[in-house]
Amino acid sequence: MEINKYTSAVGAYRKIGSDYKTAVKDGKKTSASSAKKVDTLELSSAARATVESAKASAKKFADSDASAERIASLKAKIADGTYKVSPESVAAAIFEE
Repeated sequence: MEINKYTSAVGAYRKIGSDYKTAVKDGKKTSASSAKKVDTLELSSAARATVESAKASAKKFADSDASAERIASLKAKIADGTYKVSPESVAAAIFEE
């Protein structure tokens, strides 16, 4: 396979490197060619309600088995190295309906 017209890619790479070196020399932390671009996400009110409902459901599920005694017991087992999880039980929990 022969690749032609690679000079534009090499030129772009060199320009980015040059801009970065200039930015570092000038004391900037980002390259001079990169403007601050921020991705945004806009959700409809229905989507926001669905997300909030899912969060509440997940929190309720997570808190249902989280007694203080159980958490203390798990922390103690983890601290002394006796906490073991079988791969079979993890797989069963994942595929449980």
